[in-house]
Amino acid sequence: MAELALEKMRTAINKYREDSGISIKILAFSLEGFSEQQLRNVLNKTDGGPRAVEMLAKLMEIYPIKFN
Repeated sequence: MAELALEKMRTAINKYREDSGISIKILAFSLEGFSEQQLRNVLNKTDGGPRAVEMLAKLMEIYPIKFN
């Protein structure tokens, strides 16, 4: 269940990036306490732990990302 939610969040964020043209670097810059590489790892599915969930949830709060 958690993996399915993570996959949906990743998909929503990647689609948002494509639609808006905002880079991973800019998205990572807006996250306090997370590096660009950590965000890349999460979006590329090499990190699926609780910290990944926290990072993606913060991104979805900061940016108007539709989670479907």
